[in-house]
Amino acid sequence: MELAISKDTLLRALQTIQGVVENRSSAMPILQNVLVETEGNKNIRLLGTNLDISMRGMFEAEVEEAGKVTLNARKLFDIVRELPESEVRFTEKDGQWIEMRCERSKFLFPGLPPAEFPALPESGESDAHTISASVLSEMIRKTMFAISQDETRYTYNGVFMETEGDILRLVATDGHRLAMIERPSEGLVLNEGVIVHKKALGELVKILQGIEGEVSVSLTHVSSGQGLSLSGDDASASLTPNHIIFQMENIALSARLIDGEFPKYRQVIPDNNEYSIMMNRESLTQALRRVSLFTNETRMVKFAFSPGQLKLTTNGSEAGEAEEIIESDAQTDITIGFNSRYCLDALSILDEEQISMELKDSLSPGVLSPKDSDGYTYVVMPMRV
Repeated sequence: MELAISKDTLLRALQTIQGVVENRSSAMPILQNVLVETEGNKNIRLLGTNLDISMRGMFEAEVEEAGKVTLNARKLFDIVRELPESEVRFTEKDGQWIEMRCERSKFLFPGLPPAEFPALPESGESDAHTISASVLSEMIRKTMFAISQDETRYTYNGVFMETEGDILRLVATDGHRLAMIERPSEGLVLNEGVIVHKKALGELVKILQGIEGEVSVSLTHVSSGQGLSLSGDDASASLTPNHIIFQMENIALSARLIDGEFPKYRQVIPDNNEYSIMMNRESLTQALRRVSLFTNETRMVKFAFSPGQLKLTTNGSEAGEAEEIIESDAQTDITIGFNSRYCLDALSILDEEQISMELKDSLSPGVLSPKDSDGYTYVVMPMRV
């Protein structure tokens, strides 16, 4: 193998793929490597995986001799980012050794046999459906913050994706709060719903930030007896999908789905809240941030509504006490306690000027949403005042 590639292109490629490469020293050595293989005479393909999340990307390069090699991803990335802004040249030497040159710098890397690198899932074009990259990015951003951090509750460790008619719905919960968003999406079919792990979504969001246009989404079944290789025969088509694949421009990300039943989320979304109170989002955010500085380890803030206003107070802690009053269109008296961080998390991802808080009483869940709903619902459980 012999090729030349610009330092910027190579660095961008390695930055993109770092998040899915296994970095534990105890892991299989091949999983700590990135597979570099030529594609024609104008492109190279980079592949990385930790067996749960995989990524492949196509990047421009001048290929003089075809071939493939695996190199330690972390070491390669650390060296490339320190190189001057110039052309980087790779030349395969005896065995699996690769020489890398850039201006007056020269490095010699040991590689591992490409045959040891796991095969990655691939999707058939007939099974793929598209969604706007900006829409998918927004949907993930407005739900994944509510994913549980408790690794023992594995079905809570991802975002639930399902379709209903022409609507795509994403839901996340940690048992104390729930975020749900709905957007139109023709063609995509996830009637049974799937759970995508938070780590995969984190990598996906990073990629989507620089993507315009459409994202292709598909499901596939990967046979456990074949490692990560795709089972592409007719029999596998009837098997339950266990991987999801997102194809974006020159990047494809595949992820193992979480196996299990997502919580019955509809049961915790109130449909009989009597009061709907409008407030300015920025005013509420700033006041809540200040008051939360005086909360104790429970982070509870008391929301006391009265006609025309909302008073935010703490129960007192070693740090002291705080009180803030902002305007609202409340027409009655109602007091309820909420975890301030849960509220601030939702307020920070909303863009609308006016938000609505729907309440029933001091012991029932509250619902936070934009003024005109916009297909977004955030449910937060109350705390005893």
